[in-house]
Amino acid sequence: MDSVVSVIVTCYNHEAYIEECLRSIFQQTHQAIQLIVIDDGSKDKSPELIQQLLTESPFSTTVFISQENAGVCVARNRGLDQADGEYVLFIDSDDFLELDYIEKLLQVAVTEAGEIVYGNLWDFQKETYHVKSRSFDLIAFLQANYINNSSLVKRSVIGDVRFDLAYNRKFLEDYDFLMTLILDKKAKAVYAPEANLNYRILPESISRKEGHTTRKVFNDVYFSILEKHAKKHPEVIFQAIENNTILVENRLADLEAHLGQVTEYVKELKSGNERLSQDNEQLFQDKEALYHSKSYRLGNLIIRPAKLAGRVLKNPRLVKPAAKKVGKKIQRLWYRKPNAKGLILRPYRQWQQRLNNYENPKRQLIYVIYESQPKLQTYKLLFLEGLAAYCEDILIVVNGTLAKDDVQSLEQFGEVLHRENEGYDTAGFRSGILYLGKEKLATKDELLLVNDTNVGPIGDLGQTFQKMALRHLDFWGISYGEEQEDFTGYNKYHYIPLHLQSYFLVLEKSLFSNQAFWDYWQNLGDTNSREKAIGKHETVFTRHFSDLGYQSGALLDHNADSAMYIHPLTMLQKGIPLIKFSAFTNESNDTFLWQGLKRQTEVPALLEYLEQKTDYPMSVIHEIQEQVRQKAFPRQILIVDGVENQIPQCTRYRVLNKAEQLRSLGYQVKVVNHSQLRLEDGQSAFLIVIYRCGDSPILQELVRVGKHFNRTVLYDIDDLVIDTKYTDQLAYTQQLSPGEKANYDGGVHSYGRMLRLCDGVITTTKALAEELSNYQTTVLLNRNLASEELVLLSEQANLPKATSQKVKIGYFSGSITHNENFQLIKPALKLLLERYPHVELHLVGYLDLPEDLAPFKKQIVTHDYVAWNELPGLIREVDINLAPLTQTIFNEAKSEIKWIEAALVGVPTVASKIGSFSEMIQDGLTGLLATDTQWEAALESLILDQEKRQTLAENALNYVKEHCETQQHEDAFTDYVAQIYGKQETEQDA
Repeated sequence: MDSVVSVIVTCYNHEAYIEECLRSIFQQTHQAIQLIVIDDGSKDKSPELIQQLLTESPFSTTVFISQENAGVCVARNRGLDQADGEYVLFIDSDDFLELDYIEKLLQVAVTEAGEIVYGNLWDFQKETYHVKSRSFDLIAFLQANYINNSSLVKRSVIGDVRFDLAYNRKFLEDYDFLMTLILDKKAKAVYAPEANLNYRILPESISRKEGHTTRKVFNDVYFSILEKHAKKHPEVIFQAIENNTILVENRLADLEAHLGQVTEYVKELKSGNERLSQDNEQLFQDKEALYHSKSYRLGNLIIRPAKLAGRVLKNPRLVKPAAKKVGKKIQRLWYRKPNAKGLILRPYRQWQQRLNNYENPKRQLIYVIYESQPKLQTYKLLFLEGLAAYCEDILIVVNGTLAKDDVQSLEQFGEVLHRENEGYDTAGFRSGILYLGKEKLATKDELLLVNDTNVGPIGDLGQTFQKMALRHLDFWGISYGEEQEDFTGYNKYHYIPLHLQSYFLVLEKSLFSNQAFWDYWQNLGDTNSREKAIGKHETVFTRHFSDLGYQSGALLDHNADSAMYIHPLTMLQKGIPLIKFSAFTNESNDTFLWQGLKRQTEVPALLEYLEQKTDYPMSVIHEIQEQVRQKAFPRQILIVDGVENQIPQCTRYRVLNKAEQLRSLGYQVKVVNHSQLRLEDGQSAFLIVIYRCGDSPILQELVRVGKHFNRTVLYDIDDLVIDTKYTDQLAYTQQLSPGEKANYDGGVHSYGRMLRLCDGVITTTKALAEELSNYQTTVLLNRNLASEELVLLSEQANLPKATSQKVKIGYFSGSITHNENFQLIKPALKLLLERYPHVELHLVGYLDLPEDLAPFKKQIVTHDYVAWNELPGLIREVDINLAPLTQTIFNEAKSEIKWIEAALVGVPTVASKIGSFSEMIQDGLTGLLATDTQWEAALESLILDQEKRQTLAENALNYVKEHCETQQHEDAFTDYVAQIYGKQETEQDA
């Protein structure tokens, strides 16, 4: 396909994304491109970046236009005036293309005569579809747009059509443009399901916010577009409006029904229920607003004559697409809906507040401590001392251990309860509450749950208690955590509600004397991970008890943008009496990069404020700063596992065993699954190892931020799935359908992009290292090694064998029917099985024998697949281990694991004379190597010579134990690690 595509990029203040966008165009597999880039008056560095990047453009026609800010419609129209390709494709500068995006669209355009060819919107940040499109249907399109702006459009169809400036600086301008082409120009729209646009959702983007400013405004624009086209195309427009109005009518019915229910609640409760009255009024106003909105009135006006017939004859198939479309939105609203039970119980809870003593309460403090330093940090004692002045009794729960003198220091304030360090603060609070019990707490008026992450008190803590007492709440805290999507996977509300942060909570008697409070803690379950502690307790507690009618609040009700951590000085000045320890870690603007943020640090100004305007001891602040800096110094190695144990052998050898090897050499290692990776995981790492991951937004950002802080990032790969020039040689890929092949290739390209982003690559064999040197200059050999556990299991399995006349040959690679490696040795095995009736062939995981092996059925033993820790015992049962490989570039890159695992249990191996087997096995000494024609002779020599089998096995075992175990094993990779670790140590000392 030689068709020229005019690609029009519009940019406004996207300096952070324009490079990724343009490079994705440069690298398109279809290179017949006219590139037109229009900067719409950006105020950032976008124009300079664009001009610099366009010097690398591979296209003969590349145009850059810079204009005063005039809006996207003006910019796109200007691009259309410049376009002279057969097709036009728009792309916003914050999006980017898959490398074969244009090629896929063109293929569909040619094969299906498409004049508008569209794909899907892929939310690469969440790794899910933002819009999964569908085959074209006109009525469905007029009901809601599913054709994205970055579609391939034939220029001859566009002609003199331009974007309507009436929708400039609004939204839906692309919807109107496409509607004009489809309705007026009769353009044929065709869906390309394999084409995905990488779509970035930015909070400041007007067109990408879920609700825009209000839904009413959105509907008004939508109906104005339909009204515009209704003059020429009334029949289809009226049908679309009728379908949408049916949805509106159904929503009105729901509102009316709910309004009636709330009204009944008001009548039943009669008095003291101001909140319900307000809700009642709000629902009524919502109903009236919907009835009187321009969108509803316009739709009603157009379809009133046909309304009755439409509802009677309504076809469910017309409703289904719309129902699916709004399903997820309704689900989100459902989870966030107010709890009617809480509203009903609110007056009763207010009546229960008579139990509370707000004026002179007896307070019970549970103070939870975990100490990571050799000695208890001073700031923790100071905060405890400050709290002690306001508390009658104190229980100090210690997660883990403390030095004896530190325990004695704590005992001056109250009882010290020791527990295992598990479950985070949440489990510490739970242990303290259950330890005290109902009877003890029944003598108290307030229960304080406080952890050791607070620095202070700064100022008068008593004023805080007095201020909050005046509000007559059931429980309160210092600050709120913001509402957001559930990143933990454990929140029972399916999102993170607005919640009081758990580092400082005050609970009144009206709450903790209720059985619901005790049920909550007794039924909490384990919180043995950060995600569980946050998802099961911290982000749940507030809503859980609010839904039971209890009233809560925060000392400062508005503190967005993680203010306690990012804006500590601002919070102090607003009356917060403490500073979070973690706030001191943000001592420079750069540290926010690890959180994916661009912020100005308040720490320098905070230090000045503390010194000049408070009496808090600065010596303690300096201690905190020193501890923060020591912690911030990167001493860790982070390994990111892209396989996540889906292929257990890969995770075990390339992730867990590597971590074990590094730890044995004295390094701290953290292992994180790709799906659970957070940007801040890299902050403590001087080296980041990314194993077998495709490129993703989080990894791209990790690499970018890591390089900003001079961290080294290495890619670990143990296969050649980084370029289709290798994978196209696989029999597996040659059998895939075009769609399946495109998906497979997409994964391969993704691996390759990730590899190229890194500083170097780690691999397992010399053959792999040689190939990978074509992609990276730094290539480090780190062979697969046996773990301590495998060595121990093998020692336990390596017991003397019972005397037997049988010679057992084992093949431990699963199915043999379509296994070309087994086919290589099958002729030799058939001859040997026929020649030597006492020979047995043991196959693992294979159940149905092929016909040509059926005559030897009595000599063939099959075994089910076994877990890896059972494999040493199974291998030990045989006398000869088979490791055949056909001569392919992929097999040349395979590692020597099969030989290692057999050697550890004293079984000799016959292996193909290829790749790592040739590198590691000394032929005739630690195993036998066979060419394709030597298998019969090699196996026969071992069948006939038990002493030879024993000698080879012993030699292999000795070699593997000395050279192939994780413990204290050094290689090119660990030498490199030592070099960069030593370099950073030197830089720190300097």
